[in-house]
Amino acid sequence: SPLYDVAVIGGGPGGSTVATHLARGGLSVGLFEREAFPRFKVGESLVPATMLLLERLDILEPVARGGFQVKYGATFLDEETGFGHTFYFLRGMPWPNWTYNVPRAEFDTILLDHARKQGVQVHQPATVTAVAFDAQGVTLQGECGGERLTQRARFLVDASGRDAFVAGRLGRRRRIPNLGKVALFAHYRGADRFPGLDEGNVRVYLFDGGWFWWIPMAQDVTSIGAVIHARTARQHAGTPDDLFETMIRRCHAVHAHLGGAERVTPIHRAANFAYRNAPIVGDRFLSVGDAIAFVDPIFSSGVFIAMRTGELAAETILAAFADGRFQARRFATYERAVWRGVAPFFKFIDKYYEPAFLDLFLRPRNVFGMVRAVLNVLSGGCLIRMPLRVRFAMALLFGLTRVRTWTRRRAGLPVESRLEW
Repeated sequence: SPLYDVAVIGGGPGGSTVATHLARGGLSVGLFEREAFPRFKVGESLVPATMLLLERLDILEPVARGGFQVKYGATFLDEETGFGHTFYFLRGMPWPNWTYNVPRAEFDTILLDHARKQGVQVHQPATVTAVAFDAQGVTLQGECGGERLTQRARFLVDASGRDAFVAGRLGRRRRIPNLGKVALFAHYRGADRFPGLDEGNVRVYLFDGGWFWWIPMAQDVTSIGAVIHARTARQHAGTPDDLFETMIRRCHAVHAHLGGAERVTPIHRAANFAYRNAPIVGDRFLSVGDAIAFVDPIFSSGVFIAMRTGELAAETILAAFADGRFQARRFATYERAVWRGVAPFFKFIDKYYEPAFLDLFLRPRNVFGMVRAVLNVLSGGCLIRMPLRVRFAMALLFGLTRVRTWTRRRAGLPVESRLEW
Protein backbone atom coordinates (compact mmCIF):
# COMPACT_ATOMS: atom_id res chain seq x y z
CA SER A 1 0.00 0.00 0.00
CA PRO A 2 1.23 3.54 -0.74
CA LEU A 3 2.91 5.65 1.92
CA TYR A 4 0.59 8.58 2.60
CA ASP A 5 1.80 11.92 3.87
CA VAL A 6 -1.28 12.03 6.11
CA ALA A 7 -3.75 9.36 7.22
CA VAL A 8 -7.11 10.62 8.52
CA ILE A 9 -9.29 8.40 10.71
CA GLY A 10 -12.94 9.39 10.21
CA GLY A 11 -14.88 10.86 7.29
CA GLY A 12 -17.32 13.18 9.05
CA PRO A 13 -17.20 16.99 8.58
CA GLY A 14 -13.90 17.34 10.52
CA GLY A 15 -12.15 14.54 8.62
CA SER A 16 -13.45 15.67 5.21
CA THR A 17 -12.45 19.29 5.86
CA VAL A 18 -8.88 18.57 6.99
CA ALA A 19 -8.37 16.02 4.18
CA THR A 20 -9.62 18.43 1.48
CA HIS A 21 -7.35 21.28 2.63
CA LEU A 22 -4.32 18.97 2.92
CA ALA A 23 -4.85 17.45 -0.54
CA ARG A 24 -5.21 20.94 -1.96
CA GLY A 25 -1.95 21.85 -0.24
CA GLY A 26 -0.19 19.13 -2.25
CA LEU A 27 -0.03 16.30 0.30
CA SER A 28 -1.09 12.70 -0.36
CA VAL A 29 -3.98 11.87 1.98
CA GLY A 30 -5.66 8.57 2.83
CA LEU A 31 -8.96 8.76 4.72
CA PHE A 32 -10.38 5.75 6.58
CA GLU A 33 -14.11 5.82 7.39
CA ARG A 34 -15.67 2.77 9.01
CA GLU A 35 -19.27 3.34 7.89
CA ALA A 36 -20.77 3.30 4.41
CA PHE A 37 -22.31 6.69 3.52
CA PRO A 38 -25.00 7.95 3.55
CA ARG A 39 -25.63 7.08 7.19
CA PHE A 40 -27.97 8.53 9.83
CA LYS A 41 -26.31 11.00 12.17
CA VAL A 42 -27.58 13.58 14.61
CA GLY A 43 -26.35 17.19 14.77
CA GLU A 44 -28.36 18.68 11.91
CA SER A 45 -28.25 22.35 12.83
CA LEU A 46 -25.42 24.50 11.44
CA VAL A 47 -24.25 27.90 12.74
CA PRO A 48 -23.81 30.83 10.30
CA ALA A 49 -19.98 30.89 10.46
CA THR A 50 -20.09 27.41 8.87
CA MET A 51 -20.95 29.17 5.60
CA LEU A 52 -17.51 30.80 5.62
CA LEU A 53 -15.88 27.37 6.00
CA LEU A 54 -17.98 25.91 3.16
CA GLU A 55 -16.93 28.83 0.98
CA ARG A 56 -13.24 28.19 1.74
CA LEU A 57 -13.74 24.53 0.79
CA ASP A 58 -15.33 25.65 -2.53
CA ILE A 59 -18.41 23.64 -1.72
CA LEU A 60 -21.16 26.28 -1.39
CA GLU A 61 -22.58 25.30 -4.81
CA PRO A 62 -23.09 21.56 -4.15
CA VAL A 63 -24.46 22.34 -0.67
CA ALA A 64 -26.90 24.89 -2.14
CA ARG A 65 -28.04 22.26 -4.65
CA GLY A 66 -28.92 19.99 -1.70
CA GLY A 67 -32.08 22.06 -1.19
CA PHE A 68 -31.62 22.28 2.59
CA GLN A 69 -33.85 24.29 4.95
CA VAL A 70 -32.61 27.87 5.43
CA LYS A 71 -32.54 29.28 8.97
CA TYR A 72 -32.22 32.86 10.22
CA GLY A 73 -32.31 32.39 13.97
CA ALA A 74 -32.98 30.37 17.08
CA THR A 75 -35.99 30.41 19.40
CA PHE A 76 -35.70 29.55 23.10
CA LEU A 77 -38.63 28.98 25.45
CA ASP A 78 -38.55 28.07 29.13
CA GLU A 79 -41.82 26.42 30.17
CA GLU A 80 -41.19 26.88 33.89
CA THR A 81 -40.96 30.67 33.77
CA GLY A 82 -42.77 31.32 30.48
CA PHE A 83 -39.81 33.43 29.32
CA GLY A 84 -38.77 33.06 25.71
CA HIS A 85 -36.74 34.88 23.09
CA THR A 86 -35.92 34.58 19.39
CA PHE A 87 -32.37 35.52 18.44
CA TYR A 88 -31.80 36.47 14.80
CA PHE A 89 -28.30 36.06 13.41
CA LEU A 90 -26.42 39.33 12.92
CA ARG A 91 -25.94 41.12 9.64
CA GLY A 92 -22.61 42.69 8.77
CA MET A 93 -20.46 39.82 10.02
CA PRO A 94 -17.76 38.05 7.94
CA TRP A 95 -20.43 35.37 7.32
CA PRO A 96 -24.09 35.64 6.23
CA ASN A 97 -27.00 36.13 8.67
CA TRP A 98 -28.42 32.72 7.75
CA THR A 99 -27.38 29.10 7.44
CA TYR A 100 -28.89 25.65 6.83
CA ASN A 101 -30.42 22.82 8.79
CA VAL A 102 -29.12 19.65 7.12
CA PRO A 103 -29.87 15.92 7.26
CA ARG A 104 -26.35 14.76 8.12
CA ALA A 105 -26.61 11.66 5.93
CA GLU A 106 -26.75 13.93 2.86
CA PHE A 107 -24.52 16.77 4.09
CA ASP A 108 -21.64 14.53 5.21
CA THR A 109 -21.80 12.63 1.91
CA ILE A 110 -21.44 15.90 -0.05
CA LEU A 111 -18.35 16.83 2.02
CA LEU A 112 -16.72 13.41 1.64
CA ASP A 113 -17.41 13.24 -2.12
CA HIS A 114 -15.83 16.68 -2.43
CA ALA A 115 -12.69 15.46 -0.58
CA ARG A 116 -12.50 12.54 -3.03
CA LYS A 117 -12.65 14.97 -5.98
CA GLN A 118 -9.69 16.88 -4.50
CA GLY A 119 -7.58 13.72 -4.67
CA VAL A 120 -8.13 12.26 -1.19
CA GLN A 121 -7.98 8.43 -1.28
CA VAL A 122 -11.12 7.39 0.63
CA HIS A 123 -11.14 3.88 2.13
CA GLN A 124 -14.71 3.01 3.09
CA PRO A 125 -15.94 1.07 4.99
CA ALA A 126 -12.53 0.71 6.65
CA THR A 127 -12.06 0.11 10.37
CA VAL A 128 -8.76 1.10 11.97
CA THR A 129 -8.09 -1.11 15.00
CA ALA A 130 -4.57 -0.05 16.06
CA VAL A 131 -1.95 2.63 15.43
CA ALA A 132 1.76 2.54 16.27
CA PHE A 133 3.96 5.64 16.13
CA ASP A 134 7.71 5.67 15.46
CA ALA A 135 10.33 8.28 14.55
CA GLN A 136 9.42 8.20 10.84
CA GLY A 137 5.62 8.10 11.05
CA VAL A 138 2.73 5.86 11.99
CA THR A 139 1.48 2.39 11.05
CA LEU A 140 -2.28 1.80 10.94
CA GLN A 141 -3.71 -1.70 11.30
CA GLY A 142 -7.29 -2.56 10.50
CA GLU A 143 -9.71 -4.10 8.08
CA CYS A 144 -11.18 -2.87 4.78
CA GLY A 145 -13.83 -4.74 2.82
CA GLY A 146 -13.03 -8.04 4.54
CA GLU A 147 -9.28 -7.68 3.86
CA ARG A 148 -6.59 -6.98 6.44
CA LEU A 149 -5.28 -3.44 6.21
CA THR A 150 -1.74 -2.25 7.02
CA GLN A 151 -0.98 1.33 6.11
CA ARG A 152 1.99 3.65 6.62
CA ALA A 153 1.74 7.44 6.85
CA ARG A 154 4.05 10.21 7.93
CA PHE A 155 1.33 11.90 10.02
CA LEU A 156 -2.04 10.99 11.58
CA VAL A 157 -5.19 13.06 12.06
CA ASP A 158 -7.75 11.67 14.52
CA ALA A 159 -11.17 12.72 13.22
CA SER A 160 -12.89 9.65 14.67
CA GLY A 161 -15.54 11.68 16.50
CA ARG A 162 -16.71 10.75 19.95
CA ASP A 163 -14.80 7.45 19.80
CA ALA A 164 -11.63 9.59 20.10
CA PHE A 165 -9.45 6.80 18.71
CA VAL A 166 -6.04 8.13 19.82
CA ALA A 167 -7.01 9.64 23.18
CA GLY A 168 -9.04 6.50 23.92
CA ARG A 169 -5.94 4.33 23.49
CA LEU A 170 -3.04 6.58 24.45
CA GLY A 171 -4.64 9.12 26.74
CA ARG A 172 -7.72 9.85 28.77
CA ARG A 173 -11.20 11.29 28.52
CA ARG A 174 -12.22 13.70 31.24
CA ARG A 175 -15.96 13.94 31.70
CA ILE A 176 -17.21 17.37 32.55
CA PRO A 177 -19.05 17.15 35.88
CA ASN A 178 -22.76 17.90 35.87
CA LEU A 179 -23.20 17.52 32.14
CA GLY A 180 -24.01 13.80 32.24
CA LYS A 181 -27.09 13.50 30.06
CA VAL A 182 -28.78 11.26 27.54
CA ALA A 183 -30.33 12.32 24.22
CA LEU A 184 -33.27 10.51 22.60
CA PHE A 185 -34.19 11.66 19.11
CA ALA A 186 -36.11 10.87 15.93
CA HIS A 187 -37.33 12.45 12.69
CA TYR A 188 -41.00 13.34 12.17
CA ARG A 189 -43.04 14.31 9.14
CA GLY A 190 -45.95 16.76 9.41
CA ALA A 191 -44.90 18.64 12.57
CA ASP A 192 -45.88 22.32 12.96
CA ARG A 193 -43.88 24.98 11.15
CA PHE A 194 -43.47 28.61 12.17
CA PRO A 195 -44.61 30.98 9.39
CA GLY A 196 -42.32 33.01 7.11
CA LEU A 197 -38.79 33.88 8.11
CA ASP A 198 -39.00 31.82 11.32
CA GLU A 199 -39.76 28.52 9.55
CA GLY A 200 -36.21 27.21 9.83
CA ASN A 201 -35.51 28.49 13.36
CA VAL A 202 -33.96 25.93 15.63
CA ARG A 203 -36.17 25.78 18.70
CA VAL A 204 -35.04 24.91 22.20
CA TYR A 205 -37.81 24.10 24.67
CA LEU A 206 -36.78 23.85 28.32
CA PHE A 207 -39.11 21.91 30.59
CA ASP A 208 -38.91 20.36 34.04
CA GLY A 209 -37.28 17.15 32.76
CA GLY A 210 -34.57 18.67 30.55
CA TRP A 211 -34.82 20.28 27.14
CA PHE A 212 -35.97 19.47 23.60
CA TRP A 213 -34.40 20.46 20.31
CA TRP A 214 -36.69 21.05 17.35
CA ILE A 215 -34.89 21.36 14.00
CA PRO A 216 -37.06 21.91 10.91
CA MET A 217 -35.54 20.44 7.76
CA ALA A 218 -36.52 20.37 4.08
CA GLN A 219 -39.30 18.15 2.74
CA ASP A 220 -41.43 18.56 5.87
CA VAL A 221 -39.04 16.56 8.07
CA THR A 222 -38.30 17.75 11.61
CA SER A 223 -35.58 16.42 13.91
CA ILE A 224 -36.83 16.32 17.50
CA GLY A 225 -34.69 15.28 20.42
CA ALA A 226 -35.02 15.21 24.20
CA VAL A 227 -31.92 15.79 26.32
CA ILE A 228 -32.53 14.49 29.82
CA HIS A 229 -30.42 13.77 32.88
CA ALA A 230 -28.73 10.36 32.73
CA ARG A 231 -30.38 9.65 36.09
CA THR A 232 -33.87 10.08 34.59
CA ALA A 233 -33.01 7.58 31.86
CA ARG A 234 -31.61 5.08 34.38
CA GLN A 235 -34.67 5.28 36.61
CA HIS A 236 -37.09 4.71 33.73
CA ALA A 237 -38.33 1.12 33.64
CA GLY A 238 -39.83 1.11 30.12
CA THR A 239 -38.34 1.22 26.61
CA PRO A 240 -36.54 4.26 25.11
CA ASP A 241 -39.63 4.78 22.91
CA ASP A 242 -41.81 4.89 25.99
CA LEU A 243 -39.43 7.30 27.77
CA PHE A 244 -39.38 9.59 24.72
CA GLU A 245 -43.20 9.68 24.56
CA THR A 246 -43.34 10.43 28.30
CA MET A 247 -40.98 13.40 27.86
CA ILE A 248 -43.02 14.71 24.90
CA ARG A 249 -46.13 14.67 27.09
CA ARG A 250 -44.25 16.54 29.82
CA CYS A 251 -43.14 19.32 27.46
CA HIS A 252 -46.39 21.06 26.52
CA ALA A 253 -45.02 23.09 23.59
CA VAL A 254 -43.49 20.05 21.88
CA HIS A 255 -46.63 17.99 22.50
CA ALA A 256 -48.83 20.73 21.03
CA HIS A 257 -46.60 21.46 17.99
CA LEU A 258 -46.25 17.77 17.14
CA GLY A 259 -50.00 17.42 16.73
CA GLY A 260 -50.65 14.51 14.39
CA ALA A 261 -47.06 14.31 13.06
CA GLU A 262 -45.79 10.89 12.08
CA ARG A 263 -42.45 9.50 13.27
CA VAL A 264 -40.42 8.35 10.25
CA THR A 265 -37.25 6.97 11.91
CA PRO A 266 -36.62 4.73 14.92
CA ILE A 267 -35.85 6.52 18.19
CA HIS A 268 -32.08 6.81 18.53
CA ARG A 269 -30.27 7.13 21.84
CA ALA A 270 -26.93 8.78 22.59
CA ALA A 271 -25.28 9.11 25.95
CA ASN A 272 -24.56 12.78 25.69
CA PHE A 273 -21.63 13.11 28.08
CA ALA A 274 -19.68 16.31 27.71
CA TYR A 275 -15.96 15.58 27.85
CA ARG A 276 -12.48 16.87 27.03
CA ASN A 277 -9.83 14.50 25.72
CA ALA A 278 -6.08 14.48 26.20
CA PRO A 279 -3.70 14.44 24.49
CA ILE A 280 -5.11 16.17 21.42
CA VAL A 281 -1.67 16.71 19.86
CA GLY A 282 1.50 14.61 19.95
CA ASP A 283 4.53 13.63 17.91
CA ARG A 284 3.12 13.12 14.38
CA PHE A 285 -0.57 13.38 15.27
CA LEU A 286 -3.34 15.77 16.17
CA SER A 287 -7.09 15.52 16.72
CA VAL A 288 -10.03 17.51 15.32
CA GLY A 289 -13.74 17.88 16.16
CA ASP A 290 -15.45 15.58 18.65
CA ALA A 291 -12.18 13.67 19.09
CA ILE A 292 -11.04 16.77 21.03
CA ALA A 293 -14.13 17.53 23.08
CA PHE A 294 -17.88 17.27 23.03
CA VAL A 295 -20.08 19.99 24.41
CA ASP A 296 -23.82 19.84 25.10
CA PRO A 297 -25.52 20.44 21.72
CA ILE A 298 -27.83 23.23 22.95
CA PHE A 299 -26.06 25.80 20.72
CA SER A 300 -25.61 23.55 17.65
CA SER A 301 -21.84 24.00 17.63
CA GLY A 302 -20.69 20.44 16.79
CA VAL A 303 -20.36 20.51 12.98
CA PHE A 304 -18.85 23.99 13.07
CA ILE A 305 -16.22 23.05 15.70
CA ALA A 306 -15.35 19.93 13.67
CA MET A 307 -14.92 21.87 10.42
CA ARG A 308 -13.10 24.84 11.94
CA THR A 309 -10.63 22.65 13.87
CA GLY A 310 -10.18 20.69 10.61
CA GLU A 311 -9.27 23.92 8.85
CA LEU A 312 -6.87 25.05 11.61
CA ALA A 313 -5.33 21.55 11.71
CA ALA A 314 -4.66 21.62 7.95
CA GLU A 315 -2.83 24.98 8.21
CA THR A 316 -0.69 23.62 11.05
CA ILE A 317 0.09 20.31 9.30
CA LEU A 318 1.03 22.00 6.01
CA ALA A 319 3.44 24.24 7.93
CA ALA A 320 4.92 21.17 9.68
CA PHE A 321 5.48 19.43 6.31
CA ALA A 322 7.09 22.62 4.97
CA ASP A 323 9.74 22.63 7.71
CA GLY A 324 9.87 18.89 8.44
CA ARG A 325 9.23 19.19 12.19
CA PHE A 326 6.54 16.93 13.63
CA GLN A 327 7.17 17.04 17.41
CA ALA A 328 4.25 17.63 19.78
CA ARG A 329 5.50 21.10 20.74
CA ARG A 330 5.19 22.10 17.06
CA PHE A 331 1.41 21.84 17.54
CA ALA A 332 1.07 23.72 20.85
CA THR A 333 -0.23 26.82 19.04
CA TYR A 334 -2.98 24.75 17.42
CA GLU A 335 -3.91 23.25 20.79
CA ARG A 336 -4.11 26.70 22.43
CA ALA A 337 -6.24 28.09 19.58
CA VAL A 338 -8.67 25.16 19.86
CA TRP A 339 -9.16 25.37 23.63
CA ARG A 340 -9.48 29.16 23.49
CA GLY A 341 -12.08 28.83 20.72
CA VAL A 342 -14.28 26.20 22.40
CA ALA A 343 -14.03 27.79 25.89
CA PRO A 344 -16.99 30.20 25.37
CA PHE A 345 -19.25 27.28 24.35
CA PHE A 346 -18.26 25.38 27.51
CA LYS A 347 -18.79 28.50 29.62
CA PHE A 348 -22.26 29.08 28.13
CA ILE A 349 -23.28 25.48 28.72
CA ASP A 350 -21.95 25.54 32.26
CA LYS A 351 -24.05 28.61 33.10
CA TYR A 352 -26.99 27.83 30.82
CA TYR A 353 -28.91 25.76 33.32
CA GLU A 354 -28.59 28.28 36.17
CA PRO A 355 -31.82 30.27 36.75
CA ALA A 356 -29.92 33.56 37.06
CA PHE A 357 -28.33 33.13 33.62
CA LEU A 358 -31.56 31.94 32.02
CA ASP A 359 -33.36 35.06 33.29
CA LEU A 360 -30.79 37.27 31.56
CA PHE A 361 -30.50 35.11 28.44
CA LEU A 362 -34.25 34.85 27.80
CA ARG A 363 -35.01 38.51 28.56
CA PRO A 364 -31.95 40.09 26.97
CA ARG A 365 -31.15 43.79 27.05
CA ASN A 366 -28.40 44.92 24.73
CA VAL A 367 -26.44 46.78 27.41
CA PHE A 368 -22.77 47.21 26.41
CA GLY A 369 -23.34 44.97 23.38
CA MET A 370 -24.24 41.88 25.40
CA VAL A 371 -26.78 40.56 22.88
CA ARG A 372 -24.28 41.04 20.04
CA ALA A 373 -21.70 39.14 22.11
CA VAL A 374 -24.12 36.25 22.68
CA LEU A 375 -24.92 36.20 18.96
CA ASN A 376 -21.23 36.24 18.07
CA VAL A 377 -20.76 33.05 20.10
CA LEU A 378 -24.01 31.46 18.82
CA SER A 379 -22.87 32.14 15.24
CA GLY A 380 -19.47 30.49 15.76
CA GLY A 381 -17.45 33.70 16.02
CA CYS A 382 -15.48 32.52 19.03
CA LEU A 383 -13.47 30.12 16.84
CA ILE A 384 -12.89 32.70 14.10
CA ARG A 385 -12.51 36.06 15.78
CA MET A 386 -13.49 37.42 19.19
CA PRO A 387 -12.91 41.18 19.23
CA LEU A 388 -12.00 42.71 22.60
CA ARG A 389 -15.41 44.37 22.92
CA VAL A 390 -17.10 40.96 22.53
CA ARG A 391 -14.86 39.49 25.25
CA PHE A 392 -15.71 42.46 27.48
CA ALA A 393 -19.46 42.07 26.89
CA MET A 394 -19.23 38.34 27.66
CA ALA A 395 -17.37 39.02 30.90
CA LEU A 396 -20.07 41.56 31.79
CA LEU A 397 -22.83 39.04 31.08
CA PHE A 398 -21.25 36.45 33.38
CA GLY A 399 -20.59 39.16 36.00
CA LEU A 400 -24.27 40.15 35.94
CA THR A 401 -25.17 36.46 36.27
CA ARG A 402 -23.15 36.32 39.51
CA VAL A 403 -24.93 39.42 40.83
CA ARG A 404 -28.32 37.99 39.84
CA THR A 405 -27.43 34.71 41.58
CA TRP A 406 -26.62 36.62 44.78
CA THR A 407 -29.90 38.60 44.71
CA ARG A 408 -31.90 35.42 44.06
CA ARG A 409 -30.19 33.68 46.96
CA ARG A 410 -31.00 36.65 49.24
CA ALA A 411 -34.65 36.47 48.13
CA GLY A 412 -34.80 32.74 48.89
CA LEU A 413 -35.23 31.81 45.20
CA PRO A 414 -33.53 28.72 43.71
CA VAL A 415 -30.04 29.39 42.33
CA GLU A 416 -28.74 25.86 41.72
CA SER A 417 -28.21 24.69 38.17
CA ARG A 418 -31.38 23.11 36.82
CA LEU A 419 -29.07 20.50 35.38
CA GLU A 420 -29.47 18.77 38.72
CA TRP A 421 -33.12 18.16 37.91
